[in-house]
Amino acid sequence: MIAPVLSHPGEETALDELLRPEPLADGTEPEQRVVYCAIPWNRYLAFDQKLGDDRPGPRLYYLDGELELTTTSNEHERIKEWIGCFMEDYFFEAGIEIMPRGQATMRLVLKRAGAEPDKSWCIGEEKEFPDLVLEIALTSGGINKVEIYRRFNVPEVWFWRRNKLDVFALGNAGPYEPSPNSRLLPGFDISLLKRCVSIRSWQQARQAFRAGLSKSK
Repeated sequence: MIAPVLSHPGEETALDELLRPEPLADGTEPEQRVVYCAIPWNRYLAFDQKLGDDRPGPRLYYLDGELELTTTSNEHERIKEWIGCFMEDYFFEAGIEIMPRGQATMRLVLKRAGAEPDKSWCIGEEKEFPDLVLEIALTSGGINKVEIYRRFNVPEVWFWRRNKLDVFALGNAGPYEPSPNSRLLPGFDISLLKRCVSIRSWQQARQAFRAGLSKSK
């Protein structure tokens, strides 16, 4: 990305360091995002194919010619896995049938949109696109994820950002509406999830979440 602006060999590493995001307030590393503009659909697909299916990163998002490359951090992955485990426990205890979709790529050529969510689930039965999507956003910026998922008609999108969970439910008129609770999962305790995400120990976090589920029965 920065090679064309270099005037001397060996500057790339130094400039990469200058462009590295600052640590978060608690000292953890955030994810990194880079957005490229005026990228046609066929080049987006070719770039994705060139990277390969089993790559550890980056994750790709595409909307109307803008291509975002996201490289996650250890903290990003921790929160993603913690919430994923909590959701498994909740679905099991609530007796809700699901089909986990994970980070399965979503694409619609006619909608000019593509995404690789952090986590996603089909509820009830397997569908072409998930009912619920989770995105971890430790930093701001990037292309409009809400608009991407609106084009897929995903009923509900969850964003973990600023140490809390923001819920967006697809309204009858089309746009997403912020919601204090999940409309798909009305019995889900968001405050319990928030408390347990902050627990750094996986064992203690999961035990606390399961204990909270038991109390709510």
